[in-house]
Amino acid sequence: MAAMLLLIWVLSRCRSGFDFTDEGFYLNWISSPWDYRDSVTQFGFVYHPLYRLVGGDIAFLRQGNVLVIFVSAFVLCASLLHSIFAERNDGKSGPRIKIVSLALGIAASSLTFFDLWLPTPNYNSLTFMSLMFAAVGVLITSREASTLSLCGWVLIGTAGAFSFLAKPTSAAVLGGAVVVYLIIAGKVWIRGLLISVIAAAVLLGVSALVIDGSLGKFVDRVLNGARIGSLLTPDQPIARLFRVDSFSFGSVQRAIFALLLAVTFAAAFLATRAGAAARIGVAVVTIVLTGLSIAVSTGALLPNIPYYPFQPMQFWAINFAVALSFLFASRRSSPLPSRNAVALAAFFITLPYVYAFGTGNNYWEQGGRAGFFWFLAGIVITVELVATNAEWRILTPIAAAALLVTTSVVLAAVEHPYRQTQPLRLQTSKFEIGPDNATLFLADDAATYIRDLRRLAADHGLKTGDPLLDLSGRSPGSVYAMSGRAPGASWILAGYAGSNDFLRAALANESCDVLGAMWILTEPSLPASFSASLLQPYGIDILRDYQEAGSVRSVRGASRTEFEQFLLKPSRDHDVARQACERARLIGR
Repeated sequence: MAAMLLLIWVLSRCRSGFDFTDEGFYLNWISSPWDYRDSVTQFGFVYHPLYRLVGGDIAFLRQGNVLVIFVSAFVLCASLLHSIFAERNDGKSGPRIKIVSLALGIAASSLTFFDLWLPTPNYNSLTFMSLMFAAVGVLITSREASTLSLCGWVLIGTAGAFSFLAKPTSAAVLGGAVVVYLIIAGKVWIRGLLISVIAAAVLLGVSALVIDGSLGKFVDRVLNGARIGSLLTPDQPIARLFRVDSFSFGSVQRAIFALLLAVTFAAAFLATRAGAAARIGVAVVTIVLTGLSIAVSTGALLPNIPYYPFQPMQFWAINFAVALSFLFASRRSSPLPSRNAVALAAFFITLPYVYAFGTGNNYWEQGGRAGFFWFLAGIVITVELVATNAEWRILTPIAAAALLVTTSVVLAAVEHPYRQTQPLRLQTSKFEIGPDNATLFLADDAATYIRDLRRLAADHGLKTGDPLLDLSGRSPGSVYAMSGRAPGASWILAGYAGSNDFLRAALANESCDVLGAMWILTEPSLPASFSASLLQPYGIDILRDYQEAGSVRSVRGASRTEFEQFLLKPSRDHDVARQACERARLIGR
């Protein structure tokens, strides 16, 4: 029940808030993926059917993303529990009701993925989902040609294909991780690997045809997307991808880690003991931990919790506590973990690194959002070490501890949503946003900002789908909110060493027909914003060829930094602007 309440709470929060940077990028990409010729990630195409299915409703789109992640996690947890119990009980699994209820509780830990509160589907969520597919696949594969095993091999290939469509760097490392697991577990089957490769190739081939109409064009899309993306950070060597970053806990985080370790250790130690007193102790700890999660999920308890990086790494406190409980237990007769269990635990521990691989962010912080896999690794070893028929007694309290970790992570996320000015619970202004007039509850300043932008756009003739270039480099969500189309790329980021080159490469993909009709959003006071002189190679003199439609003032971020943006409308005849662009491009060659 506590897990379901947490899920309902997360789903309800999907109606609130909007991040004008990353979420704007996601929505520009998902809503019109065929507008962009080059892209290294194809998540926009994958999620576009869902976007159309919900009619562009952002809340429903987010809720669909949450549900897909939770259901995938539940299937993984149920498969894991079934396989490890069957292995310990001569092929017989445990009672279904126990497996289902425990799987639901453990699956809730996947919601730590929303540590930053970016619930709109994106390349990270698609990567996370792909890793869960791969994990289910390796669980049910074998060296036999059974139906279940064949499904597992196909699922591994499917996971690889989706991972490539989300994030090719993660796909490459995932392939290596799967092969290493199969070797260690003794499950290598050449025919099965061929099935996985064929499944991945078929899915990617179909995707290429749907996206670009041919495999050659799709390959060009990915390669050019990688080339353009690399322009942002030209000095970053490939070798930097293969790194192990550092992390540090603050004093409060260390105290929480120690307290969680102590409580979980006590519960796990009691669970290894026989007798009524030990059982009562385990029950009390479980009830207290679950009760705290329920109180927060229902709003009965709302502690003032700050946002800390690396919070999902608190799962390691649970794993360490379980390990210590076995070291201190009086019985030393527990068998060593099986070969498959060691391989599976190592595979799970590796997956957060696979998830983070290729990002420019700290790997521990990014990987922690897939920290659900770290907890699953602890589950595998725990069940291997505990005495037969005692699995349920020890798994229940550690699942409750993990649920409390997840609840605290989600609470911090919704109280400090990424780059937003207020907690989600205080964002109560109901407002319509985007080309499909999706309804969200926003902070008053965000709602006023969008209202003023949309009024300016409507009053001066900006129509749905008109090209609108964001020269601030940090407001792709504003383009989406005004129902415009971001030309060149769904987000042209400012502030990077190669941002100017990125803008030039992105706009080079657009026709002069589009560039001649382009509106512009500027933020002159922002030091990192793009210079209007970058548009001269396209025959655009912003002072001569544009007129100011108006300006809007607002605040952004938790620090409530004030800013002012200007909406500029093209003043030339469209044919004149197009011809000027064509002449400028000829001269530039």
